[in-house]
Amino acid sequence: MRILFICSEYEGLIKTGGLADACRGLVQSLIAEGHEVTVALPRYASLYKQHTDSWQSVYFTLGGRPFGCAVRHFKHYGADIALVEHDDFFRRERPYDDGEHGYSDNPLRFAFFCKAVLEWTLQTGQQFDLVHGHDWQSAATACYLKTHYADTALGTLPFVFSIHNGAYQERCAPHWRQELDIEPQRHDELNFLALALTYADKLNTVSAGYRDELIQEPQAAGLAALYQQRIADFSGILNGCDYDIWHPGHDRYLAQHFDIGAMQGKQQCKLAMLEHFHLAPTKAPLFVAVSRLTGQKGYDYLIPALRAWLAMADARVIIMGTGEAKYCLALEALQWDFPAKFRFVHGFSDAMAHQLEAAGDFFLMPSLFEPCGLNQLYSLRYGSVPVVRLTGGLKDTVKPWPGRGATGIGFVDADVESTLAALQQAQQLFSKAESYRRVQQNGMLQNFSWPSSAKQYVALYQQALWARAH
Repeated sequence: MRILFICSEYEGLIKTGGLADACRGLVQSLIAEGHEVTVALPRYASLYKQHTDSWQSVYFTLGGRPFGCAVRHFKHYGADIALVEHDDFFRRERPYDDGEHGYSDNPLRFAFFCKAVLEWTLQTGQQFDLVHGHDWQSAATACYLKTHYADTALGTLPFVFSIHNGAYQERCAPHWRQELDIEPQRHDELNFLALALTYADKLNTVSAGYRDELIQEPQAAGLAALYQQRIADFSGILNGCDYDIWHPGHDRYLAQHFDIGAMQGKQQCKLAMLEHFHLAPTKAPLFVAVSRLTGQKGYDYLIPALRAWLAMADARVIIMGTGEAKYCLALEALQWDFPAKFRFVHGFSDAMAHQLEAAGDFFLMPSLFEPCGLNQLYSLRYGSVPVVRLTGGLKDTVKPWPGRGATGIGFVDADVESTLAALQQAQQLFSKAESYRRVQQNGMLQNFSWPSSAKQYVALYQQALWARAH
């Protein structure tokens, strides 16, 4: 198949979170299966240093206003990349926000992006079998295909839409409907995610567990009725893990490699991290976390649980991330109060993320909700036993201890007491060396590779093609 991906980030080019990893992993697996994939992205400021091979000019109107842009091309590990270049919209320091608030013109920026990609496809005679959009930034495509382009060569193109995080909907004022040439919806506001749920031929989200959660409130965030209306077209396909990048046996960021049959290197990785952060060598367990610092990731109950636990436990904790100021301040306070046990790294380093995964005895991921999650998949392979709240994709990928085939520690209630109990349970497991090794090895034997997920996407594409043909 010839597939057009419309997404707002792509690992190796522009990344703010797991969306980039998921898009890259799926594309690479589709290419390996013989499909042709073009990935359309905005040309953000950081992509101006990227050499491009060719370009076309595209002109169109949106909301009665004339617009133009360039679409620039290059190859990236077998994928055709098409960058939509418009300096006013995309050549900004950050893709979506100023560091605190989303850009006020985000509805126009991403509706323009979707329209530009479709006009480029039409004006240059590009041939695709199917369009695959990802998250709200691509959602206007579904509406435009069914309304603006119904009588064109694009009118028969199926649109498959993947929801990577249903909390991000881009709700905006009613006046945007007219400015973006979008027909009125049932509600006064314009909701980009609702557009895709209404107009896409097929819908999926990134785990079966999250799919089941999205068809109910409160997880649906006001859209449960719409999800339920599309239930026959709505599936859950678990994200995969790119083991070419995330594997302790050949990870380029690790000073010492290891694998299930030769674990000595993991201890060296742990000692290296403790030394790096000026924590004394210890036989106590090391807990690590790499995440955005938001309520979604469970920090409202994780931080007070850590405070209570560190006051009595012999353990070490290192957390790296960026996000909301209140969580950063609370983590800095923990570091101040427990200087021999706790470190907070305010920022993000890809190299450090790999090194922390390799160093940890446990990985903390107590999310309030988690569409799929990737860090627990990395942690399993790196022998860092995940401590998770059993929700969404975490419930689908981590089997809680005690239990047959256990791969991690799991808890259900999103509160301080349950989180504290999970931390204590992890420490109890660590004290039982043989049991801990068994859980660790069970995790390292798990395989969540992308080819399996890609085959499910191809089946979904075929369903969408069949539906449009009939």
